[in-house]
Amino acid sequence: MYVLLPLAGLALIVPQFRQVYAATPAKDLSMIYLFGVIQGTGAFVFTYGTTLLGLSLGYALMISCIALFGLLVPLFGAHLDRVAKLDGITLLVGAALLILGFGFAGSAGLAREAESRAREGPAAGPRALSIPLAAAVILWSGFANALYYFTFEFQQSMKGMAIERFGVAPFAWGFLNIVPFFLGMFTTNLLMTLWKMVREGTVRNYWSAEGLLREYGLGMAIGLTWYLGQGVAYPVAQALLGPLGVAVGAALFMGMIMVVSTVAGLRTGEWAGTSVSTRRKLYSSLLVLIVAMSTIAIGNYLQQTLFDTQTTARACSEGFHG
Repeated sequence: MYVLLPLAGLALIVPQFRQVYAATPAKDLSMIYLFGVIQGTGAFVFTYGTTLLGLSLGYALMISCIALFGLLVPLFGAHLDRVAKLDGITLLVGAALLILGFGFAGSAGLAREAESRAREGPAAGPRALSIPLAAAVILWSGFANALYYFTFEFQQSMKGMAIERFGVAPFAWGFLNIVPFFLGMFTTNLLMTLWKMVREGTVRNYWSAEGLLREYGLGMAIGLTWYLGQGVAYPVAQALLGPLGVAVGAALFMGMIMVVSTVAGLRTGEWAGTSVSTRRKLYSSLLVLIVAMSTIAIGNYLQQTLFDTQTTARACSEGFHG
């Protein structure tokens, strides 16, 4: 799924992709691939983090860290001139609200786990946790899993060439970016998964385990859903959102992941039996996250209206005086 679906989508949307890749410097393609390899390690660390910290707290902390890196690095690294403007300030306020919403979600998760331990008795006591290890896991997961967004912001040479020289639509150039990136992720996942399966002697489960038809079907459905989100929706959305689309898209993407996963947990009974105060924290997280995403969307709207209007007015003025 990491390779076949992106290649199929690329061939369908950018049929001249071979010419674009042939004209792109090898170092640029290698850098995108390397970023994918690194993000592959981030995916494994993310999984380990949910085991180390618990699903609710670990998920909230690592998703919030990905959102922070994905929003702030492109904003400060490529659009520093917007930070002190109204649109940039609005985005920063939205980022702060996003972290607050993640904090409420993490707090609700901790409260739920504490209530669960209380029901199970003394045998389910709190686990020892290494703070330095937890911090390293959270930070690496946040940074490595944000590299996908960085490639859209900082890999501009292929974008310019694809659009100007080969006539690729602005919304479609991202499909060129994701193939070498996902290939890098696939490399890491393949090597680490094979190592784990060989060590544990589970390779034979691919053909000898029970319920393989269902498992393969679910795996393909999950892979397709993941690709439609990461490999189709985000590349198109970041282009349509304008100059700040990479940063805004990353923050909105992470916020929606948290909202959808929380609502899904409520629908499947994950929070059944929790106290009123715990559910209040959970509902507060949903409310704050929705407000945060709305604020970020407003910041992007301000950027597109104010900045684009000012740029157009300046160009007209210069043309008139010229």
